[in-house]
Amino acid sequence: MSKCPKLTDMGSFPSEKHQQASFSNLTRKKCNDYDLTPEEDCTGYDEMGPVIGVQSYGILMKKYKRKNRSAKWAKRFFVLKECFLMYYSTSYMKTFEKTRRIDLHPKGIIPLIGCSIVSGGDVDKKNCLLIAHPQLPSAIIVAAPDHQTQDKWLKALRSATKISYKNTVVGETMIRELENRGVLLSEEKKSYEERLEAEARARMEEHERADELAKDKEELEAEREKLIRTTKKLKDDLQNVKNELKMTNEMKKTLEQEKISLNSKTEHLQANMESLNIEKEKIHEQLQEIVREREKVLIDNQNLSTDKCQLNNRLMEIETSRKCIITEKEKIETLLRMNEQKTQDLEKERQYYTIKTSELMEHLKEVSDQRDLTESELKEQMMARIGAEKQLQAAEKALEHLEMALKMTGAQMTELQEHIMPDVHKLREFFEQCAEESRFEANRTGIMRNAVYARKSIRRSKRGVRSSIRKKETHQLREKEPLMQL
Repeated sequence: MSKCPKLTDMGSFPSEKHQQASFSNLTRKKCNDYDLTPEEDCTGYDEMGPVIGVQSYGILMKKYKRKNRSAKWAKRFFVLKECFLMYYSTSYMKTFEKTRRIDLHPKGIIPLIGCSIVSGGDVDKKNCLLIAHPQLPSAIIVAAPDHQTQDKWLKALRSATKISYKNTVVGETMIRELENRGVLLSEEKKSYEERLEAEARARMEEHERADELAKDKEELEAEREKLIRTTKKLKDDLQNVKNELKMTNEMKKTLEQEKISLNSKTEHLQANMESLNIEKEKIHEQLQEIVREREKVLIDNQNLSTDKCQLNNRLMEIETSRKCIITEKEKIETLLRMNEQKTQDLEKERQYYTIKTSELMEHLKEVSDQRDLTESELKEQMMARIGAEKQLQAAEKALEHLEMALKMTGAQMTELQEHIMPDVHKLREFFEQCAEESRFEANRTGIMRNAVYARKSIRRSKRGVRSSIRKKETHQLREKEPLMQL
C-alpha cells in the first residue's frame, strides 16, 4: 500500500523525509510537553510505559505499493498513542523499551479518528487489519504474526477510534504546534546554515588573502636580496675603479721621473755635442794652418802625409760619433714625444675615470633609493632612518679615508688633489642628500616598479663598467706596442 497521505480536514501529516528535515533539532531537548496523555501529566521517564503513556506497541507487517510495482510487505514497529498510530523501523523497538519515550520523528503517522478497523486476510497473510477512511485514497493494511496479536491490536485500534473530543482537540493542537515548531526550526536551521556559509566564505577569503600576503612577502624578500647583492657588486666595482685610478697615478709618477731622467740625458748629450763641435772647429783651424804650412813647406810633405791620414781618420771617427749622437738625440726626442702623449692619455683617463665615478655614484644613489623604498615596506620608518644614518656614517668614513690618502700622497700629487678634492666634496654632499632623501622616501609605495627601474639601471651600469674596462685594456695594449718595438 502507499505511504500515509496528507489529510486536509484532520491536519497535514508530512512524509518521512519532510518530517526528518523539519524535526531534526527536536531530539536535542531532553523533554517534550506533547509526549503526555491528555488525562494526566508524566513528569519522568519511569511513569511512561506500555500501559500509561501508550495503548499498545509491537512489530507488525505493513503492506505498501509503489507506482508500477508489485506490493511488498515490510516489518515496522508500531506504537498506538491516543488516536494516532505511529510506525518506526524495527531497530527503534529496543530504544523504546529501554527509554519508554516516543520519538517525534516516525516514519509515518496514521490518525485513527473516524477510521473503520476491519480484520481479515490477504495474499500470503491471514491475520490482517484493514484501516479505512473516506478521505484516504486506499486502505492501509497491516498484518499481525498470530491471531491473538490480531485481536489485541483490533481492540486497541477500535478503542482509539472512539477517543473523546478533548483528546482530538489536543491531538490537532499538538500536530499544529509540531508543524509550527518544525517551520521555526527549519528557519533557524536555514539561518544557521547561511551564517555558517558566510563564515566559511570569510575564512576562505581570509586564507586566500594570507596566502597572497605571504607570496608578496617572499617576492619582496627576494627583490631585497637581489638589490643587496647588486649594491655590493657596485661597491666592489667602485673600489676596483679607485684602485685602478691609484695605479694610473703611480704610473704617471714613474713616467714623470723617467721624463726628468731623459731630460737630464738630453742635456748631457747636448753638452757632449757642443764639446765635439768645439773640437771640430779646432780641427778645422788646424787643417787650415796645415794647408797654409803645406804651401810653405813642400819639403816636409812626405812626413806630413802620415799626419794628414791620421787627422782624416780622426775626422771620420768624429763624424761617425756625431751621426750616432744625432740618431740617439732623435730617439730621445721620439721618446719625449711619446711620454708627452702618454701623459695626455693619462690625463684623459683620469677625466674619464672621474666621469665614470660620478656615473657610478649616481647609480649607487638610484640603487640606495630603491633599497630604501623596498625596506620601508618591510620595516618601520625608524629602522629605515637608522639604516640611512649608518650608510651616511660609512660613506663619511670612506670619504675621510680617501681625503687622508690624498693628503698623504705628497707634493707631487698637488694637481691631482686640486682635481679630485672638489669631487670628494661633491661626493660628501651627494651622500648627505641621499640620506635626507631616504628619510623622506621611507613611506613611499611602488616598490615593484622601483625595483624594475633599479634592475635596469644596474644592468646599464654593469654594461658601462665592462665597456670602460675593455676600452682601457685595449688602449693600454695599443700604447705598449710601440714601446715594445723600441
